[in-house]
Amino acid sequence: MSTTTPERIVELWPSLPEEARIRLVEWAESAVAASGQSAFTPEELAGIRRGREDFKSGRTSSLPEYRADMDAFFDRLKAKATLTASPIPLR
Repeated sequence: MSTTTPERIVELWPSLPEEARIRLVEWAESAVAASGQSAFTPEELAGIRRGREDFKSGRTSSLPEYRADMDAFFDRLKAKATLTASPIPLR
């Protein structure tokens, strides 16, 4: 794989059928998850997949529901970051 591969994918993206786009994204997410480099947990990746299916089926959230979900999501991220952050010793 060369450094031009991502640019080639971007170039081809508009001409790919929707099914091919979905497979390509799923493959990339699976490859990252398998390598242990994913910033997402398996549960978060499953949530992303469920969200895509919900959107395809027309199941969407209202703006207040979306804001509440995003607030809760970011609160979880902040809590996770706080738990993993090591304090800088002061001298």
